[in-house]
Amino acid sequence: MSRILLIDDEAAARLVLQNRLKDLGHEVVLAENGAKGLLEAREGGFDVILVEAGLGAGISGVEVCRRIKQVPQSALTPLVMVARSGATREDVHQAYEAGCEYVLQKAEMVGFEDVLRTALRAKAQSDEFARQLRAVEAEMRRKIEERQHENDREVARGDSGEHALVGRDLAAGKPDGVMLVDAEGIVRCADRGARELLGASIEGKNLGRLAPNTRLEAFVRDAHTESREGYRFDVRPTGARTGRALIASVVPLVANPGERDPGMRVVILLDAGKRRVATELLRVQEYSIPRREVGVLMEAARRAFGAVGVIGNSAAMRAARGAVNEFAHSSEPVLLLGQTGVGKQHLARSLHFSGSLTGPFLPLSCAALSASNLDSELFGHVRGATPEAVTDRPGMIQQSAHGTIYLSEVDHLPLELQKKLLRALRDGEVVRVGSERVERCDTRFVFSAEVDLGRLASQGLFLAELLELFGRRTIVLPSLRERREDIPALAQHFLERFAASRNDMEVSDEALAVLEAHEWPGNVRELETVIERAVAATQNALIDVAHLPAALRELHGRMGDHVMDPAPRPDHVEIGGGVHLPSSSTQPPASTPSPFGQPSRPRQPWDIDESEELSLDLYEKKCLIRALHETGNDKLAAARLLKVGKSTLYRKLKRFGIT
Repeated sequence: MSRILLIDDEAAARLVLQNRLKDLGHEVVLAENGAKGLLEAREGGFDVILVEAGLGAGISGVEVCRRIKQVPQSALTPLVMVARSGATREDVHQAYEAGCEYVLQKAEMVGFEDVLRTALRAKAQSDEFARQLRAVEAEMRRKIEERQHENDREVARGDSGEHALVGRDLAAGKPDGVMLVDAEGIVRCADRGARELLGASIEGKNLGRLAPNTRLEAFVRDAHTESREGYRFDVRPTGARTGRALIASVVPLVANPGERDPGMRVVILLDAGKRRVATELLRVQEYSIPRREVGVLMEAARRAFGAVGVIGNSAAMRAARGAVNEFAHSSEPVLLLGQTGVGKQHLARSLHFSGSLTGPFLPLSCAALSASNLDSELFGHVRGATPEAVTDRPGMIQQSAHGTIYLSEVDHLPLELQKKLLRALRDGEVVRVGSERVERCDTRFVFSAEVDLGRLASQGLFLAELLELFGRRTIVLPSLRERREDIPALAQHFLERFAASRNDMEVSDEALAVLEAHEWPGNVRELETVIERAVAATQNALIDVAHLPAALRELHGRMGDHVMDPAPRPDHVEIGGGVHLPSSSTQPPASTPSPFGQPSRPRQPWDIDESEELSLDLYEKKCLIRALHETGNDKLAAARLLKVGKSTLYRKLKRFGIT
């Protein structure tokens, strides 16, 4: 007997379909709206999910399908969209784009049983493939463990360590080290391989101390819900004579439905110096996204990282958005200046995706690698150029053809590599390590730094020609404490990202006041982490001071009763688009007389005259009415105009009875 979820908001139609499905011998679970349907889908265990296209209140049918496909428990469950009232071609297109496998229109309901049978057959095949895959993975793990035990026995018998190393190399896919890292970047558990790579006693230590100046901690911390792969860095363990080139991948642990996010991440380490890993890297580089997915992914990236994705209303961020629009369609290099965590890489992605480039976006930290590895990584190498170069390999400059290469911390670039980079920028030519053949390159360069490059150039540590070349187009991102007016917009942006399935969440006024008062040494990245953890810490719809980190709670205690003291009222209150409402210090007349003795405009609903009671509630209500008028009753646009969250706007509209 199959288990089917039916999401339909019409009781009569729901009863008809339920009886029909039961007559066919299926177990039916009912959901009378999209929200309840999503909750049921997250529980999993369904063979088919039926969704009515015309869901009325709340979440639309298409949006329900899209969210169901984003949940791991239901991503592989066949979705059938039922459009009883008929559907246009565009409606059908949106349904398939949302992930539906089948769309049944009113005239096609006679084929309902055939479609259901096909969907159930597809689900059975998917379950069988998954079962076989689990069996194969279990067998692979068993063989790997057997080989590891054999190697350990060889070492215990006194066999050479080289034999044990060969045995480990024969275990295909086995990493060289594995660590479990918490949300603070602290290593909670590590295997023997990780201790060999990073040091004997690494449990309880922060990744920033174990691998200093490599940005490994930030790479691991930024893996929120999806795996991240291929981060290269150099490290020298305590007591070791030479350093090692390592590659890190991160797999975040996702909580089960209803459970709190553990915030743990599995970090997998590979030793890039081994031929086994070099061969694996080459194989991974040949992997490509299916052609049919490229267009969808590029469009999503352009929406996420376009100029509108540069969040903030401060003068600096408005200038940054303008610079992105100005520089995006140019091939000239761009320099980004700002402290760690202000969003330089996000801005670099905006430059890439706001233009018409068709190639990839490839980031590389100049401070994370040694000079030799950085040379090979940037410009490539030929076989035999180094002991690790077992075959020819193009550099990131060649790999980013018709795209963008983003070099962060460019002030750490050695002078010899600066000269090679100058040639690539000026002449469009690169030479691989170990080769003399000149290759052409066609890529866009974006650089970033935290220090004054002009001072380094005056000290002879940076090429003046290089600085002149890419310093012509510069974008400066100030620290977050220098643009505190951006904090509400950024907090709302991160709240929408981390609480996507809880769209009624918002930050309390008191918590927002604490966020605005904090110094933010970690800048935007620190604010992002605070919001992420606050969302995980509360099951309510409101993030309050109690959900903030200890340092911010202490700041709240020091602020005392002044947390909610209103700021001095300006002469004019600006409500977006250059529209000004007079402050309470000046009472506006009911209408402004014209030279002809007639009012220049009719009285508007938001006007306030002297006969009305002086009240903040009255001013707030009038402000809401005007915002809705300015945006044509578009509530989301009105929320943006007033710089408040949409849930806050809805609550205030309900409070004042504004429809």
